[in-house]
Amino acid sequence: MQTDQILSCTKKRLFVWLSVALGLTIMLLSYGNLNYNMSLPHFMTNQFAKDTGVKTNGKTSEPMSRENATYDGVTARYLEELSRFYAVQEADCSRLFSGDKNYTEEVVQMVPTLNESLSDEYYMNLTEDCEAFRRTRGYVMSSLTDEEREFPIAFSIVAFKNSEMVERLLRAIYRPQNYYCIHVDVKASNGFLRAISAVAQCFPNVFLPLNRLKVTWGTFSVLESELSCMRELGRYKKWKYFINLTGQEFPLKTNFELVKILKSYNGANNIEGVLKRANQYRWKNKPPPFGLRPVKGSVHITASRFFIDYILHNDTAEAVLNWTRTILIPDEAYFSTLNYNPELGIRGTYNGNPDGMYAFLTRFKIWSPYKPWCPGHAVRWVCIQSTPDLPRLGQAKHLFANKFYLEEDRVVIGCLEEKLSNDTRDEYMGIKAFNDTYYRNLIFVKNQIL
Repeated sequence: MQTDQILSCTKKRLFVWLSVALGLTIMLLSYGNLNYNMSLPHFMTNQFAKDTGVKTNGKTSEPMSRENATYDGVTARYLEELSRFYAVQEADCSRLFSGDKNYTEEVVQMVPTLNESLSDEYYMNLTEDCEAFRRTRGYVMSSLTDEEREFPIAFSIVAFKNSEMVERLLRAIYRPQNYYCIHVDVKASNGFLRAISAVAQCFPNVFLPLNRLKVTWGTFSVLESELSCMRELGRYKKWKYFINLTGQEFPLKTNFELVKILKSYNGANNIEGVLKRANQYRWKNKPPPFGLRPVKGSVHITASRFFIDYILHNDTAEAVLNWTRTILIPDEAYFSTLNYNPELGIRGTYNGNPDGMYAFLTRFKIWSPYKPWCPGHAVRWVCIQSTPDLPRLGQAKHLFANKFYLEEDRVVIGCLEEKLSNDTRDEYMGIKAFNDTYYRNLIFVKNQIL
């Protein structure tokens, strides 16, 4: 990559988009590499897009169709503008996703120069005008489709640093029909807390739990922070599935695709669990109640509304929770033990041998510090996703990926954002279809308790 190209990537740029369809000039200002600020047309503002979706009159919003799909023309134009908004200027993402090795090596050399970021103060200042914040940051304030509107998802995000990364995660998964709980660790800086609180206050369906905790790995606090958000989310009755995240993860699927996948699960949970590789020493001092078999799993789950309600309101779930207070690393035993003891009769849990269930699709995570599996580096044996990982991230069946350090690699997040935006546009317009056959035939879907 030429020197002048590399230098241009590190400068803030001011450029103009001419929208022929609307006769509007859209100004974009790059505030930090791979992150743009812009003023979107009126049809993107909160007056135009209320919580339930796009509302226009017949003169500006005539139904259009393509390949048996009917869509709103104004919304389609907005999604087209949004795709240009998310287009990465510093790299050709299509070449990176395709696995062009020589080009990828060039971009990897350029990545360290892209080191500007959005500060806590930036978010506190911009959110003084919430409409300007939503418009400038390019949020989708429409449900887009009836199918998405009628299938709300609840998300929790446990975070403690890097307000820009957390906000970009929220932006990537945000839809007005969904619900979002962000738990900010007590250890987080005051600036981070204020920034995330300010962002949350700009949305009626984003909130912080009243009970904030000091989260320490391996202790009950990890599980307790998740339960804190579950309790808050449980107050809202419309959502169908729950997915918990951390502030260093990013989606691999659009909201439309998430809805299709979760509907194909048909009430089943996707929760990791193993018996043969379980760390038995963690619970050697006290077995689970009711003669249940302890199962090792993960704190990160995709779970049905029924399963979360069971956790929040059932006495057996409470007894198992109290047992986890006595063991090591309780967050890796609680959800899995409930999900893999079919005698409990919990609808949506797994009725089979957990060691035979390999499709844990909630997270794409690489447990290896070694090349070629981990082209970058690893932290506590978890590979940090980077630009060379884009080909497998783009092809993964998983819902989300872990983990990302935005301060180290802004290209990988930028390209994932670009892909999600393009896919959202194409799915809305009927150009791109989603086949859920793989997900409908997964073993945990076929062998669930009904």
